[in-house]
Amino acid sequence: MTSKRPFLVLVPAASHNPSHYGYLFHLLQQAGYPTLSALLPSVGASGNVTVEDDTEYVKKNMLLPILDHEERDVIIVSHSYSGVPASAAAKGLGKAERAAQGKKTGVIGQIFICAVLTRGGDGKDVVGAFGGQYPPHIRPDPEANLLRCDDRIPPLFQDIPVSLADVAAVSAMAQGMSSFTSPCPRATWDSDEYKGRVAYIRTLNDACIPLPVQQMMIDRTEAEWIVRDIESGHSPQIARPEELVGRLVGLAGVFEEI
Repeated sequence: MTSKRPFLVLVPAASHNPSHYGYLFHLLQQAGYPTLSALLPSVGASGNVTVEDDTEYVKKNMLLPILDHEERDVIIVSHSYSGVPASAAAKGLGKAERAAQGKKTGVIGQIFICAVLTRGGDGKDVVGAFGGQYPPHIRPDPEANLLRCDDRIPPLFQDIPVSLADVAAVSAMAQGMSSFTSPCPRATWDSDEYKGRVAYIRTLNDACIPLPVQQMMIDRTEAEWIVRDIESGHSPQIARPEELVGRLVGLAGVFEEI
C-alpha cells in the first residue's frame, strides 16, 4: 500500500532547483511513492557555502524530518553533484544503525543518477573528482565565488525540446564555488550499512559527465553497485521522465524487499 512505501527524497544537482524535477515527482506520486526535495544552500550562493553545509542541510532538513516526524523510511535519490552531500548525509541513518537506537525508520537505499562519486574524508574536493580541473562547460568566477555556465543547454539539456530546454536553462542558477573547492565529507556508498543498497543510473548520452567518466567513478569505488542505464543526456528527469520513473520504481522495489 502507498502508506507503507518509503519517501523518495531527491537531492537536486548543482545549479538545479526542485522545479527541474516537478514532472518526475508527479509521476512518482502516481506510482504511489511520496516525494520530497529542496533547494541546496550552495545553489546561487556567493558566500562560503561548502559541500559540508549542503550535507548538513540534507540531513537535518530533508532526511531527519521524514525519518523522525513522518516516521517513514527513505530512499535517497541524488543527481550529479548532489551525490557527494547526499551520500555523506546518510551516515548513521541506515536501518540497522537506527534500530540500535530504538528507532523504526531509516534510509533503506541510495540511488545516484549520473552522480559524482568521491570517497571523501581525505581533504580532496569535488574538482578532484574531475582530475583537478573543472568540466569545460563550467566557468569559475573566483571574484564572485560562483561557478557559471554561459550556455547551459548543450551540457545539461541537449536532448530536450528547445522550448522546454530554454525554460530549464533560464531557471537554473549559478553554483556557489565553495561547494566545489571545499573538502568532501566521507561518503557512505561503500559502508557495510548500505551494502547491496546502492544503485547507479548511467546516462548513456551525457555531455556533462560522459559515460566513460561515470564508469570510471563507479569502478574506482570498488563497491558493489546495482547499475541501470537510460538513453538520455544529463537530465533524464526532463528528457525521459517515464523511463526514469521505471528505473526508480524498480530500484525502490529492490530496496524494499531487502
